[in-house]
Amino acid sequence: MAALSKRYGESHHTPVEHIADEEHIPVKFLEAILTQLKKSGLLVSRRGPAGGYILAQDPREISLALVIRVLDGPFAPTPCSRTRNPVVCEGCSTLDSCQLRPFMSEVRNVMAEVWERRSVQDLADGYLNVETVTHAAM
Repeated sequence: MAALSKRYGESHHTPVEHIADEEHIPVKFLEAILTQLKKSGLLVSRRGPAGGYILAQDPREISLALVIRVLDGPFAPTPCSRTRNPVVCEGCSTLDSCQLRPFMSEVRNVMAEVWERRSVQDLADGYLNVETVTHAAM
């Protein structure tokens, strides 16, 4: 996403092989990721000699939270801390009796807050670093 953000506004699509070389990612692995992002509507692709991928919208408008959810699913560290369809964890009898659930829900909320505030453009600009993310979460 960062590689495509740097090319946002260009009229041509970026070939998978070009991104893979630039980012040092195996082509097959990258193709799987790009396919997921395309299915979610974040990317547009074109086949053929001028083929490749482009962002479907301005990278400043795409939150990293959305990208992470598309690729990895919910932020919830435990099944019981999901915001949608929470599930009782092994060892607990009900959601209400789970002593870990409030803490894991807090972890999920903090993670979501940080990633919602950051965009794909922030990533492309190198804006994200450990210090920035750490202080933003406090």
